[in-house]
Amino acid sequence: MRPEERIAAGKSINEALTAFRESVNHLSPPRALGQCLVLNLDHIEQLLSEPITQDEAQALLDVLYKRRWMEELLRWLSDRPVTWEDFPTYEANLREEAKRKWAEDRERFRDIRLFPDEHFPAISDSCPDCGSSEWKRVVYGSLTEEGVEAAKRGEFVRGGCVMGDARRYCTACFNEWPTKPDVSKPRTTAEAIEESRIKYARLSVRAELAPDPEEPVVERAWARIDGSVRFLVRFGNDRMSVTKHVEYCRLGGTPWYAVWHLSWASHEEYSKISALAEVAAVRFERKHEPETHNLYNNWEIVQAHRRERDRDWDEESYRRECIKEDRKKLSELLKLARSAPEKLPKVVNVRSFERETRFLVRFAWGVVWVQRYRFPLIEPPHYYCSSGSVSVARSPCAKAEDPELAEDLACAAAMLAEFPKLAWYVGLRMQ
Repeated sequence: MRPEERIAAGKSINEALTAFRESVNHLSPPRALGQCLVLNLDHIEQLLSEPITQDEAQALLDVLYKRRWMEELLRWLSDRPVTWEDFPTYEANLREEAKRKWAEDRERFRDIRLFPDEHFPAISDSCPDCGSSEWKRVVYGSLTEEGVEAAKRGEFVRGGCVMGDARRYCTACFNEWPTKPDVSKPRTTAEAIEESRIKYARLSVRAELAPDPEEPVVERAWARIDGSVRFLVRFGNDRMSVTKHVEYCRLGGTPWYAVWHLSWASHEEYSKISALAEVAAVRFERKHEPETHNLYNNWEIVQAHRRERDRDWDEESYRRECIKEDRKKLSELLKLARSAPEKLPKVVNVRSFERETRFLVRFAWGVVWVQRYRFPLIEPPHYYCSSGSVSVARSPCAKAEDPELAEDLACAAAMLAEFPKLAWYVGLRMQ
């Protein structure tokens, strides 16, 4: 008998799923009845109607013949907002709506500060490295197309998707501030010190020769607080910076030079331009005295501001308040179960994961998921409802006459299913 005759409207759940299991291995190519498929069929068994409807039969056949996905069937059975035939269009519309809302939110917050002014400390308007007042603000996060165009026009500097400490970018020397000071130490091996001597000797020899026609021009140089020297170098219409480090000098070595901001150069040009920039820095230093100033990074101000802002925040107090609220919620759920045991829904499926446990709870009007995250033994559990669907955020119990009461009943049923001994305290007999 063909699967279409065995999986049809009016058949019992057991008959339809038995036909589904037997038909799986007769397909071309055959499909193995693995553990994942068995678990999905057990889940489907809890969600089907008795007897199955025409829509449910067509859905099982579509999954059997690989016209639709098993995950799609599970999502449809959990919610059933529309017919099986219209469900792909329904989900596509939800995804488009979510994208549109996300785009609107990004546009709304693109030029709005997400944090109040007191969240940020008052920092200097002068670069703590070169003393220049030419800077641009640093913007973090994803940008809209208009934001990308604004960044290309130079209205601000992109800081990346992760929120960082730097808020300003110096266009004169490529410095960002405020930033945490670099406390890392260079390699102190004898090989590294000897390598610095050899490299510095080569630079000194090249600096004694006539300048190369392609050698870049050093626009300015300034001494930094840690003893190093920064050189601002121009190569045609592009600029780069060269830093003279002096850590090895205290260990018996020589200064070493590092070239930065050479992203505009191709891979073939990188080595040549770097060597020319280092020689130009050595030649400039022998003829000119670097500038000096007493500007400091604002990191100490940032740290002081954070300590002041966090002074009123007590992590232990907040944790105690959360525990108190969870215990109060559990007490309310137990009282609800005691007062209305006949209204409690049935838990038809339980899934345990590494950090959470999910309970599938069946009401007369549909099913919802109740989730409970992993918690320490000294803290009470926390339950909440989830729709388990890919749709936009909405109340999972929106179909109930009283959504808030339905959510509380679902959480109470999940709690008693996880801790059966609690049923004795409320005088219930677990189904």
